Amino acid sequence: MRISLCLAMAVLPALAGCSFAQQIAESSVSYYSSDHFTLVATVPANVGFTSKAHYYPKPGQTCEVYSSGLGGYVTRQQQKSNTVEAKAEAQTASTDIPLEYHIAGCSMELGRVSYEVSASYGTGARDRDLEFAGGLTVKDFKSAPEQPSKNVIAQRGICRWLFQISTAKTKKDNIEKILSCSAADEKWKVQADYSQQKKIGGTIARDILSKNIISVTFNFSKIEEPSKANRWIKTAYGWKPCQETKYTARCVDPPIFRSFMANERECTVYPNCVEQGAINE
Repeated sequence: MRISLCLAMAVLPALAGCSFAQQIAESSVSYYSSDHFTLVATVPANVGFTSKAHYYPKPGQTCEVYSSGLGGYVTRQQQKSNTVEAKAEAQTASTDIPLEYHIAGCSMELGRVSYEVSASYGTGARDRDLEFAGGLTVKDFKSAPEQPSKNVIAQRGICRWLFQISTAKTKKDNIEKILSCSAADEKWKVQADYSQQKKIGGTIARDILSKNIISVTFNFSKIEEPSKANRWIKTAYGWKPCQETKYTARCVDPPIFRSFMANERECTVYPNCVEQGAINE
């Protein structure tokens, strides 16, 4: 196959022509299987969601393709993405995710589906973040009792902002936020201990995916907390940041506080900015 393709593209440089011709021919015969599951994602206002389905060669398959950049043959991988752009209102969108992908005699199967959540906390170009929120790892094993075959498998996640003082040159000493999403139970509760919190999703048996629906719903918490422990102290007016010392970046006793910038103002407490007054006034 590779030799005939190279001869057909003799007008091109030998190696590059072979690789280019092969990719053109293979792309014309590639296809996804009709066997699939449906992913339904519900996100709050001003939040975007992207699912990325990753396919890997089935056991026993070589599935190599020439990489001109690496100068040799590499194992194929395939990714199928679907994005729900953030809107001013909450939204629900669905996409069918095939369980297999076939190209040029290579059979690939779904190995995992990753979830990405994006959101903005301000109007600036850098006032946004993207979080790897979890996903599905697909394995070939008999479904466990806690994974019964059913039409809809529900997953829940709660996202929130974690704040910190930026050290980047473009935002130095300004408040910046990190998006964090964790799995929630049926009552929308998240583990109180941050170290015990998990991402949304988990491992799922391949035999229960086909024709089923995975429903993942995200909510957004209004409660914000510092991104790192023992860097801020909570007061009646809000969170006050501790000044780093020569010996530690953590708060000391008695604490030494520092100021920071937010919305082009010098502030001493977050989110109120000053210890008296309204938020963002």
